[in-house]
Amino acid sequence: VVVALAAATGAGVGAGQLTGTGTSTAALLGFAAGACALIGHRVASYDYPSRFVHMTAGVALPLAAAAPVVYVIGRALG
Repeated sequence: VVVALAAATGAGVGAGQLTGTGTSTAALLGFAAGACALIGHRVASYDYPSRFVHMTAGVALPLAAAAPVVYVIGRALG
């Protein structure tokens, strides 16, 4: 969990340098995206009817959970 959040924060910092947004703002957005993805992955792991459903939910749910939250946080910070 710690490594995943650190990687997400680092990716946010890298994206912030490329886009010109502030480093701290981009780091916060990266951290928020990583946290949402971890929560979505944890929720998806409870549903295990088949390997196909589990793998698709394990990828789609974290992305679906992270996108709106990161958008709202980005609007609030920007």
